[in-house]
Amino acid sequence: MKVKVKVPATSANLGPGFDVAGLAVTLYNTFVFELIENGLEIIGCPEQFCNEENMTYQAFVEGAKACGLDFKGLRIECSGDVPYTRGLGSSSTCIVAGIVGAYAFQDRYNDRQEILELATKIEGHPDNVAPAIFGGLTVSVMETDHVTTLNIPVKHDYRFVAFIPPFTLSTEKSRSVLPQILPRSDAIKNVSHLALMVASLINGYDEGLKLGFKDRLHQPYRGDLIQGFKEIMEVLENDKKVLGAYLSGAGPTIMALIKAEDTKGVVRLKEELGSLIDEWQVEKLELDMRGYTCDYE
Repeated sequence: MKVKVKVPATSANLGPGFDVAGLAVTLYNTFVFELIENGLEIIGCPEQFCNEENMTYQAFVEGAKACGLDFKGLRIECSGDVPYTRGLGSSSTCIVAGIVGAYAFQDRYNDRQEILELATKIEGHPDNVAPAIFGGLTVSVMETDHVTTLNIPVKHDYRFVAFIPPFTLSTEKSRSVLPQILPRSDAIKNVSHLALMVASLINGYDEGLKLGFKDRLHQPYRGDLIQGFKEIMEVLENDKKVLGAYLSGAGPTIMALIKAEDTKGVVRLKEELGSLIDEWQVEKLELDMRGYTCDYE
């Protein structure tokens, strides 16, 4: 028997929702798990990841311990379109898939809360793993070892335009530049912006999104690590049809929000940004409302 797990890419933080907010988008990684007599076989990954340090394998091992699965050997086949270390939750797809794969061999692949708790423990924060598990837009709170996640209903139909650069930015490096202490005024701004952003999405108040996506906790510091960040954000800010823009996860991907009826939005933004995004990949995405899926083969 084989287990096939498909996990969506995720975009975390959404500006002011650092380590709290995230959403799932229609870009996917797929993993097929098969128990074998012994050893480890990994197919579809770069050679340097085809070993026991592989994140998907390590998550599978932790999932197996948690659900009581005894196994001696494992084959993993990986494929997908989520770029590595670009701020679109590639590591979360691996972690979630590994846990779900193990749980599936115990017929428990739909124990989403338990899977969330373990995935958060491995990842360290829930902003990416939560939407990968539940789909849609989520907000999460960690309290000791428990994670509370709620889906936020989004009233209007939007599209997310991902500007994905040809270079990577590790989460470790991206976190290293963040301040340990935030001025009270910046903290208040972030809380108010997050509240405005969430309320605007729920109520369909598009006029509140551009301000709601603004951040003072991480983007001003991480932006300095990304060539052209300030210039790109300025162009997006000045486009009246762009509802808002933010740094996706730890970066370096930049995400812009447009209305679904703005069918020429991607073409227009490519023209406006011009040489600022030479060799960048541009993807027009939608919200994924399902989270991971799991099937038996």
